[in-house]
Amino acid sequence: MAILAASICTKAGKVLVSRQFVEMSRSRIEGLLASFPKLLVPGQQHTTVETDTLRYLYQPLGDDMYMVLITTRQYNIVLGINTLNLIARAVADICDPSQEEIVLHGFDIIMALDEIRLANLSKLRTIMAMESHEEQIQEIIERNKEQNAKQELKRQAKLFDQQRRDNRSGGGSMLSGGQIPTMSSSSMISGPSGRRISSSHEPLIAPEPEPIKHRGMQLGRKSIPLEIPTAPTAPTVAAPVAVAPVDMHSDVHVQIEEHITAIVNRDGGLEQMEVKGDLSLITKLPLLKVAVATTNSRDIKTHPKVDKKQFLANSIVTLKGSNSFPISQPVGVLKWRVVSADEDDIPLSINCWPSPADNGTMGVNMEYELTNEQLELTNVTIAIPVRSQPVISDIDGTYHWTFNKLEWQIPIIDASHSSGSLDFNVPGDDPGAFFPVTVSFACQQTLFDIEVTKVTAADDEEVEFTKSVALIPDQYAVI
Repeated sequence: MAILAASICTKAGKVLVSRQFVEMSRSRIEGLLASFPKLLVPGQQHTTVETDTLRYLYQPLGDDMYMVLITTRQYNIVLGINTLNLIARAVADICDPSQEEIVLHGFDIIMALDEIRLANLSKLRTIMAMESHEEQIQEIIERNKEQNAKQELKRQAKLFDQQRRDNRSGGGSMLSGGQIPTMSSSSMISGPSGRRISSSHEPLIAPEPEPIKHRGMQLGRKSIPLEIPTAPTAPTVAAPVAVAPVDMHSDVHVQIEEHITAIVNRDGGLEQMEVKGDLSLITKLPLLKVAVATTNSRDIKTHPKVDKKQFLANSIVTLKGSNSFPISQPVGVLKWRVVSADEDDIPLSINCWPSPADNGTMGVNMEYELTNEQLELTNVTIAIPVRSQPVISDIDGTYHWTFNKLEWQIPIIDASHSSGSLDFNVPGDDPGAFFPVTVSFACQQTLFDIEVTKVTAADDEEVEFTKSVALIPDQYAVI
């Protein structure tokens, strides 16, 4: 290669970043760049200077720097100028033209200089990004797992501390053996319309008292316990249903929570959709009857200690025999899992239409539509990968742009505000650069048809209860 080095230096000749393409010592390149400003002739119109053996091709960079390409005199000057223009555009794409930014992003600039033989900027951006949609989706899944594990650990710690305080004060009642009921999914049955409902359960009430062990709560696999020192009277605590801490202003609190995972490809086809839901109780009363309204009672799996015949016949959740609910502890009683391959089942559809323009920019049209008008989504954020400052031409809602992400923010999406669009232009020529699009929102409704209508005590007296409902997007993306 006849290109000897590509460098960025100050107007005084101090080297900021340099990439040599032939064997050359540091003192040699520093000397060449230090002599470069002395060769410049004030007022000259061209941007090349030559010595007996070398040619300097240069462009001003900012107010106090030069982008310099050092070549042999035999090298094609037209190719050199094109290469210099490509490097200048690549540097501008990486950072702002200031000495501090150049030094801060020095390694990124050197990586770009390694690829200066490429014919255009889009190929250079692709190589620099080295992005994989599969890797991005896997990273999202791993982050969600880490966040869920951290939240679960905090909930477990709070429950454990509360239980230990109750034991010291002599208050509260426990199940035999101190077991907190849990439910976990492992088996799968067929549901209506080709959907599948999956669930299996752990014991709600231990059949016999067990010896007290000095163990803390367990997260993940049961073979790897997380040990927390406890007082001699502290019982063994198993992982409870994931229920956020609740201030009990009534005798019973009902929590219905669904977690949705939806992966849609950029052509609109549904790659994956899964909804996992559970209904849990926190009660101060040992005996309860919970009336549930649903049209899909046979698709719901009950805990083995719940009277299944009573639930299927009358849609009432109650325990078998003389069993009782634990006091002030979360109890998972119902669980469901729905898997669908029908794109009409996703609550919110997102379309992204990038199209190249003649001036080296991309015009992007984003659209959303609420496909389930029974839902009300709030605090909706649609995040699009955008590396350059976008020019917004039309938007329903507001936006916020950071260095590499455009966040489209919609305060509410419901039946009366069921669709919207965003149009913007941004420099570039790669339609795939705007994926994956990720979505987050808050919703106090569920996709599965289920509702708690009444709670009664053992004497059939109606009990006042509170309720919280949430649909949580664990992973919602267009790839």
